[in-house]
Amino acid sequence: MSLDTNVIKMWVVLIILVISLSFNLVLTGMVIFQDKEPIKIGGAFGLTGYAAEWGDADMNGAKLAIEEINEREGIHGRKIELINEDIQSDGVKTVNAVNKLINFDSVDVILGPTWLDTYGGAAPLSDEHDILMITPSASINAIKSSENYKNVFSTWYRSDEEAKALAEHLSNTNQKKVVLFFGNDPFWQDIANKIKDSDDLDIIKNVKVTSKETDFRTELSKIKRLKPDVIIFGLNDESSQFLFLKQRKELYPKSILYSTESFEEFTKKQDYQQLINNVFFVSPADVDQNFVEKYRNRFGKDPVFSASNSYDAVKILLEAIQETASTDTDDLREYIMNNEFDTVTFGKTRFDRIGGVTGGSFVIKNSKREIIEFLGI
Repeated sequence: MSLDTNVIKMWVVLIILVISLSFNLVLTGMVIFQDKEPIKIGGAFGLTGYAAEWGDADMNGAKLAIEEINEREGIHGRKIELINEDIQSDGVKTVNAVNKLINFDSVDVILGPTWLDTYGGAAPLSDEHDILMITPSASINAIKSSENYKNVFSTWYRSDEEAKALAEHLSNTNQKKVVLFFGNDPFWQDIANKIKDSDDLDIIKNVKVTSKETDFRTELSKIKRLKPDVIIFGLNDESSQFLFLKQRKELYPKSILYSTESFEEFTKKQDYQQLINNVFFVSPADVDQNFVEKYRNRFGKDPVFSASNSYDAVKILLEAIQETASTDTDDLREYIMNNEFDTVTFGKTRFDRIGGVTGGSFVIKNSKREIIEFLGI
């Protein structure tokens, strides 16, 4: 009996030790869980200069997504930290901002840069430093026109699909005699080149203007003599855009203009109202209204430009980190390339071989932002 009693006592002691050890491990684990380093997202946003409205949209969309994730305890117990750098709407400063985020701030991934197609010098840094870069406001076709940077992705609309949709609309409405009037910028020239690829349109003049040009009267007079069915335009600098529209009203008021979704926000501005008669634009179908309400409640204004694209980019990045339990670039790239994502901008979408989103549809809107045609892609 004494032997059995001793054995029982020994087992009791062992059980107590195991429970005690387990409890200590749980407590220790809780401390480690709470002290984990945050996941750092480097936001390279155009907060000043030409791209400021876009950069603000990029930043706010990212903030909203990160706040939602952090409210749910982050990713595997790690909070998400957004470290912002202003690229100042300048190519050299974009490279400097991204370099700082990578080399000084030691971020895990790069969100942006804003207008990476325009400030493309930052794209090679993704492969040089083996860091994932996903831009919410740049055409993947323009970014990768010369090289397919394997670590660069975009959640902006596909410019080739948008141009195709616009060309089909013009062809179907018998507006085939076209003048292109675009800024000499990678984004706009990518759009122009995609429109030129259409076999159904007759491009009778292709005008390229610099960001500093302010006098368009000579070109507008030449265009008027050509009697095009439409002028498709796009300029980066708002002051140049405003002057172009003002001079067009003076010299060629009956001309029909088309642009892209980037023009939509200007149709809301009071000083544009007398300048946008006969102006239309191709635009992606409206984003999820729940996102619009969340954004409006958080920032006191409606989302514009790339806000929803940035929100989606962050959600995609964080899903990849969650599911792979890793911030390793190879792991994230493989997950993003091989999975489908739910987005507020496109619905369900995947990334194609060059890192651009697939899916989504487009519409034609007038200057009152009314949809006049749904375009099938």
